Amino acid sequence: MKKKRSGSSRYFFFFIVLIVLIYGVYIGINSLFTKLDFFKIKSVMISGNENLETDFLKNICNDFINLNLYSISKRDVLKKYENIVRIDDIKVSRIFPNKLKIVISEKKGEFHFLTERGNIFPIDKNRVVLDNVNFYENEALPVIGTRIADADIIIGQKIQNDLIEKIFVLREKFDSVNPDFISSISEFYLKGENLIFVNSNVGYRIVFGDDEIEEKLKKLIFLEQNRTFEKGTTIDLRFKDQLVIRSEEI
Repeated sequence: MKKKRSGSSRYFFFFIVLIVLIYGVYIGINSLFTKLDFFKIKSVMISGNENLETDFLKNICNDFINLNLYSISKRDVLKKYENIVRIDDIKVSRIFPNKLKIVISEKKGEFHFLTERGNIFPIDKNRVVLDNVNFYENEALPVIGTRIADADIIIGQKIQNDLIEKIFVLREKFDSVNPDFISSISEFYLKGENLIFVNSNVGYRIVFGDDEIEEKLKKLIFLEQNRTFEKGTTIDLRFKDQLVIRSEEI
């Protein structure tokens, strides 16, 4: 029994020594890599961005040029971009021997909303308010007339508003019939208790009411395919068995 314990202790000792040696080799190689000039960063590659300018994103991380590729962590890169609200996620990889690759995922605007003072801000799918410093060409989004107080808006924070939530819910219903319908709308606003949709191409107004939204959209599509409407016309679909076309707003 004593010999068995002695043998076990000896194997355990060799195992510990082996682990220490492996760790020492790892530390040594890692230390060597982080000090060699051969691995100094010569260029930074940016990809994945859609609205944010590549040069703008590159300039932010110019400080990494001539630093050792293996001395920079993902956390170092994230800190550089943490104040850019438009960035949703960042992936960082090293390209041997001296290139840093940064892949950007952007938050995309889903709608614009109008504030009490007439300012317009984009929001993403999570209702996060995005910056409105630049309006991008591929974000020609419908405007929701919320009249939210400007003082309640914080860039980068989620906005809570009943009308915004209603529009997101309605979009899901519209998408089940025609995914392109929302892109044909320029504006949503409340007139009393009625939600008004404004067609972006001609400028006629649409009122769906609160029920049977999918069926009413099918009826609207049929109407649009078989006749034309003038700017200022209101297509009133609130009533189940009655279609009202008005020349004025309700």
